[in-house]
Amino acid sequence: MAAGKKHTGASAPTHYECSLYGLVAKAHEPQLRTRLEALCGDTKAAHHELHHEISCVPCVETPPGPQRKEDHMLRLRIELDPKDPTNMDKATNTICFLGHPEPRSDRGASVRPTTYAQVFSGNAPQFLSLLGYKFNSEFVRKGYWFMYRGIYKIIVSQVYKLQEQGNIQTVHPVDAEGNWVMHVVADAMSQEQVPRVCEQLDELKRLFEDYVELVIVDHAFLENKVQYS
Repeated sequence: MAAGKKHTGASAPTHYECSLYGLVAKAHEPQLRTRLEALCGDTKAAHHELHHEISCVPCVETPPGPQRKEDHMLRLRIELDPKDPTNMDKATNTICFLGHPEPRSDRGASVRPTTYAQVFSGNAPQFLSLLGYKFNSEFVRKGYWFMYRGIYKIIVSQVYKLQEQGNIQTVHPVDAEGNWVMHVVADAMSQEQVPRVCEQLDELKRLFEDYVELVIVDHAFLENKVQYS
């Protein structure tokens, strides 16, 4: 999981996700993986992942006006066993709140507050319904990740859309050309740590410049806005 920590107590502290993104051409992915293995250990350093992510929006729409800005999207991230993806007993459910990103452009990375709360038992989608949220959209992400220096999580994955709602066996790639998305993320425990983490991420991207251009995503694309129909 990227950035913010998982918590199950009465309060879940806010952390700050500092990240960079890049598009990896299908032909460059094997070379990138070899580079990651060399930097992060060996072939056993890779962790395979399969995520089914569902975005949820408030059931009751706030009338147009200033208060509508307080409406936020929540995400249910279901971490599946890549070897047994339909076995929900092996799945890990986490409710994710990804806050509004910082609009400033002088950072070396995208920055946004994050809070994660793991659901250990019960029906996670039903729990979100009880919180007043409903299904909005979904996708599946499949790939692998490495930890670099115990701080930076480097995720390389492909994104899939579902032809049938909730059925991960009906997935099809979003990118027909088979390209990959690289996401490098580090967790800042407080606002005071953000400048240093961003500076380190800016330095880190030079390690991969032969295979991918890591960039800061415009904050407008990362905003936690609810688009009511």
